[in-house]
Amino acid sequence: MEETIELRELITIVLKGKWLIAAITATAVFIAAIASFLIIDPVYSSTATVSVNNGLVPGKAPAETDAYYNEVITPLAYTERVKSPQVIEQAIGKSGLKHYTVDGVQSNLTVENTANTNLVSLTFKGKTAAESKKMLDAILITMQDSLLTEIQGRINEDIEHYATQAEAEKQNLETLLKQYRQQAETLNLPNSLLLDAVISYNNQYMINLDQESLRGMSDISEESLISLNELSNEVKTTAGVYRNYTNLERQLSAFSEIFRVDNKVLTISAPIENDYSISPKPILNMAIALVVGLMLGIGLVFLRHYWKNSKPLSSTS
Repeated sequence: MEETIELRELITIVLKGKWLIAAITATAVFIAAIASFLIIDPVYSSTATVSVNNGLVPGKAPAETDAYYNEVITPLAYTERVKSPQVIEQAIGKSGLKHYTVDGVQSNLTVENTANTNLVSLTFKGKTAAESKKMLDAILITMQDSLLTEIQGRINEDIEHYATQAEAEKQNLETLLKQYRQQAETLNLPNSLLLDAVISYNNQYMINLDQESLRGMSDISEESLISLNELSNEVKTTAGVYRNYTNLERQLSAFSEIFRVDNKVLTISAPIENDYSISPKPILNMAIALVVGLMLGIGLVFLRHYWKNSKPLSSTS
């Protein structure tokens, strides 16, 4: 025969075990309070928002120098770079918080790129509000320095490359000019028909030949004239390449003196000291303990009632 338990009986069982339920619940809440206030270390956070914009405008042709920003200064590149061991290690040194490790900072640093924007949010969790702010400040400064150093390094490499190429072209040009002079002297060309000079800052080499006058000289063969013209064209071509490299070197050198990254990576919201810990949350923990304590207490009361009122099974021989 099935036994049924009425609601009145359930309430009666609970009331009979009210002190047990209260004791278990109070114990759970007390343990949660002790753990929240005394045992668990508080965690504080500091947050910053950064705008990462390389300045490129859709539909507008980029400038030559924009290439130095394109790959380095993007929200995706920033989020990956800011958590790199190199940046974190330097940030620890700048902050002076030597008790932090690279792995520890990485695990407590959250970096998110807001969808479809150039905004990057950084949050760091630390043992104190002051430490959280100090470390995040150091990370932001280190990131700026890291970007500046990388871009400056790439610019310097290109300046050195252009300078090397310009020097090589200059030597080629001087060799060609020497050959040209020797050939011109062999042909006894008058000085009025030959001019090689260095003009202004960019070392522009010029050679002026009066072809009609040359043809009028009976002692100059057609073959010599063709050879001289070919050499003249080679000088002009080499001079053009040389000027191009020197111009690039000069432009990049000027750019390296004025370029900045703080106008590409802007701190929209700077880190602040938040005096309220984000963990633990005593009220929430005690509320959860209250619910768990009530459930456990009621469960034990019903288990005790069942144990007292159920008949043990008799063994048969």
